[in-house]
Amino acid sequence: MKNKHFDFILAAGDDKTDESLFRTLSGSAHTIRVGLSPSQAKYNVSDFSFLLKLLKDLMK
Repeated sequence: MKNKHFDFILAAGDDKTDESLFRTLSGSAHTIRVGLSPSQAKYNVSDFSFLLKLLKDLMK
């Protein structure tokens, strides 16, 4: 992804291993932690049902 331009980047995860991805992505990326715990992600959702609804809404 280095030196490439993307219109939209979204990363979501529910595990400690996802934290390095959240930390590494540029400031323009949309990062979502699934689960209400401290995170490097910009946003948190309580569970996967909220994430699935968000993704469905984005497809409209």
